[in-house]
Amino acid sequence: MAEAASILGKVAPVTDPTVAVLLCNGSPEFRMRTSIYNGTSECRISHSLYIGETDCSYGCLGNGDCERACKFDALFMNPATGLPVIIDEKCVSCGACVKACPRNLIELRKKAKKDRKIYVACSNCDKGGPARRACKVACIACNKCFKVCEFGAITIENNLAYIDAAKCTFCRKCVIECPTNAIIELNFPPRKPKAEVQTEVTNV
Repeated sequence: MAEAASILGKVAPVTDPTVAVLLCNGSPEFRMRTSIYNGTSECRISHSLYIGETDCSYGCLGNGDCERACKFDALFMNPATGLPVIIDEKCVSCGACVKACPRNLIELRKKAKKDRKIYVACSNCDKGGPARRACKVACIACNKCFKVCEFGAITIENNLAYIDAAKCTFCRKCVIECPTNAIIELNFPPRKPKAEVQTEVTNV
């Protein structure tokens, strides 16, 4: 952008680097298949026809529109999960995959040091009960993450939690608090095991 701007005699705006993330974690082990779709293998078409092969009308359809839209080989469909996998090192944040997804499941988020990320991998806006029945790792808007966040990085709207990447300090308290594991943490070191509390036994 800087090179193109200099040729045009303009100044490119300085922005924080971003990377694409998938706001869905509904692999078959969490989101049961309840129907079979035999139509055209394109997300934009199947999305306009029905809710998908599961009971979640918000989740990834798995037909690979995002993969075909990416010109940098930064994204591929995982045959085991049926979900797209984003390769951070190759992602240039062009936004092609964002535009290609008819369910708005891909977001460009601020890129942090060491590619660390914490985000809610769910887009289900149904209430807790129906959302959890459709997918075991769905956000149920229980407010636990909101209450534990000391930095105002989490908001709850339309029965769905959202973590603001600009405000998140990576304390990871919300990850532990989430009862459905809807909050994803990536590229962090392993958590240290909690120290065992030793109790002294006094002979009476």
